[in-house]
Amino acid sequence: MDKVVRTLDDGGRLALPAEWRKKWGRRVLLIKLSDDEILVRPLRKRVKLTELIDSIEVNDVDDFTDTHKLREALHG
Repeated sequence: MDKVVRTLDDGGRLALPAEWRKKWGRRVLLIKLSDDEILVRPLRKRVKLTELIDSIEVNDVDDFTDTHKLREALHG
């Protein structure tokens, strides 16, 4: 199964097919948003989640302690 069509639930979650989850196990997934697609890919090597903390880029936010501005920048 290469492709599936899914809808997001009310919480914005996307359910991956069971056979994909079984194949990948409980690995960390990389989720990347580009102009016209969302890429979901299991990371090849095992990493600690804390290693990914600074991997998210947020534009137009100078003060990360202002959670309202940060949330708006992330979610629109």
